[in-house]
Amino acid sequence: MASVEGSMPSMDDSSNTSSTQITGVRGKSDPAWNHCREAPELSGNTKRMKLACLYCGKSFAGGGINRFKQHLTGVKGEVEPCRKVPVDIRHQMIQNIQAISEKKKRTKEMGEDYNPFSARHKEHEEQVYYRQLGEDDDIQEIPPTSNKSTGNTRGKNIEGRKEKQLGTIENYFMPRTTPGAQPTIKSLLQNKEAVERCDLAVAKWMIDACVPFNIVNSKYYQCMIDAIASMETGYKAPNFYSVRGYLLTKNVDEVKKGTVFLKSVDASDTSKTADMLYKLFKEIVMSVGFENVVHVVTDNAANYVAAGKKLEQNFPTLFWSPCAAHCLNLIMQDIGKLVSVKNTVAHAAGITKYIYNHCYPLYLIKKFIGGKEIIRPAPTCFATNFIALQSILGHKDALRAMVTSREWTTSAYAKDSKGKKLVDDVLNSLFWNECATIVKLTEPLIRVLRIVDSDDRPSMGYLYHAMHQARDEMIKRFRMRKIIVEPYLRIVDSRWDLQLHQNLHAVGFWLNPCFQYDSELMDKHPRSVSGLLDVIERYSFGNPTLQENLTNEMRLFKNTENDFGRSSAINDRSRLAPDEWWVTYGSCAPNLQKLAIRVLSQTCSASECERNWSIFEHIHSKKRNRLEHQRLNDLVFVHYNLRLQ
Repeated sequence: MASVEGSMPSMDDSSNTSSTQITGVRGKSDPAWNHCREAPELSGNTKRMKLACLYCGKSFAGGGINRFKQHLTGVKGEVEPCRKVPVDIRHQMIQNIQAISEKKKRTKEMGEDYNPFSARHKEHEEQVYYRQLGEDDDIQEIPPTSNKSTGNTRGKNIEGRKEKQLGTIENYFMPRTTPGAQPTIKSLLQNKEAVERCDLAVAKWMIDACVPFNIVNSKYYQCMIDAIASMETGYKAPNFYSVRGYLLTKNVDEVKKGTVFLKSVDASDTSKTADMLYKLFKEIVMSVGFENVVHVVTDNAANYVAAGKKLEQNFPTLFWSPCAAHCLNLIMQDIGKLVSVKNTVAHAAGITKYIYNHCYPLYLIKKFIGGKEIIRPAPTCFATNFIALQSILGHKDALRAMVTSREWTTSAYAKDSKGKKLVDDVLNSLFWNECATIVKLTEPLIRVLRIVDSDDRPSMGYLYHAMHQARDEMIKRFRMRKIIVEPYLRIVDSRWDLQLHQNLHAVGFWLNPCFQYDSELMDKHPRSVSGLLDVIERYSFGNPTLQENLTNEMRLFKNTENDFGRSSAINDRSRLAPDEWWVTYGSCAPNLQKLAIRVLSQTCSASECERNWSIFEHIHSKKRNRLEHQRLNDLVFVHYNLRLQ
């Protein structure tokens, strides 16, 4: 405060000095002024006043208080960061910079709203103008005349400029909401009140029926609205019996195309032994046709494993593998049993439990992290403990800033024994070091888990490479401290070699074009060729001609002959999904193409079945617990297969 008072002008100062000093006082409202001082002794003969940091003593000749604030926050590339600033002060400066940035953004948006010459206002005026044009529906679109002018170049430029200014009539019509739904002139010229009445009617139905608001994100929502809008006045919606009867059956018939959820079986009255499961799986295989079944994925429980292997023995062309997501979950469980990991997870759980069980600490931490949560929802249903550790480590600075802030130290919680323990836990450097080590070692495995547990693309072509890449990454991160990584590697190798690794995974790797033509990568995995040959022998069981054709076509693919060597095929190796790439460029090797498409379109995980049970629970709720099994099965069948389309 002394520096502010010293800079205040006296009544005898000149007007020029007064105006200058007033500007300085306004600038000193920034909180960063409390952490620096003006240093005239360092300025020398220059007119600029230097600022000196109160923590590290570094001085700044230019850039003003904003540059000094970047020094406190440690923004890389702008200015040398302060290494002595307290954590809570740095966090406060970061929040201040973010608040200023948001304020500038809002000011800019408000300026556009109030600017009569902005694009937004121009678009609004055009919409109002064209609404006022047509009180009747007899407005006709006049097709634009062709501009095949025979004049000079100057005349062409003038006509082109006029066209650009006037635009075409399509610019003033709303785009189609769904393919095939042609909007009428009347719907485009409806006034705002009519649209609002319609929106209110839809919202009122959703609120009355307790329908979740995110239902509007369904791709069938706008289709329904378009279909209703296309009907004449007096259309009556289907009643209760029609929806649950005829229309449900009709939807069941319509979704029986492509990849489908086939059915569920009520096996609650039987013991799930290996023989019982084998009979159940065999019945499904025979109903579909064993020649149409490529791959069966089951849980890793002993009875499922025994049933899967028996199925593979009795059907020579069929492949079985355990659920990759479940195997990775077991790896995470084994890692969680390590003493150091167990203690770190318990330490982190103690921090989060205390914060979430007390209102004021929860309020404070949300204030310091901008309203976010310490524990974020996991993107996968497995490995939640390690994903939680990642999240807590990301909020390390905010947690430390909170327990050292004035709000915390002056509160009653800081004097409580549990509150003191929270402070000790958060400021414990050994905990944060151990947490960082665990996160570095488990991040590559969680990345693999996201691949196999994702719905975005089939994971068969990526699992083999992803597991080896994760193992190499773990070794690379602790190259100088191998003793730390060794227990983790033993767990990974045990599960991979004895349980997860299957020939089909190696085939997916070998047939994936984005890996096949990386010679350095393929040299690291020569055993993948043996896996491919084993699969070819099973796939061509009893057909030596097919086996010979497949081995010959392997050379075409490996040597990039025929269509495999096209420039477009080379460019699309990483751009297209592997199975799509084979559909496009594999016609020169028809037998290998068929095998590649069948393998590369497979999943490695049974997570979809787990999520399918959540669909059952969502549909078979307390309010709908009288649904008989067949109708429940039909509802899940339609719901699940609509998602697959």
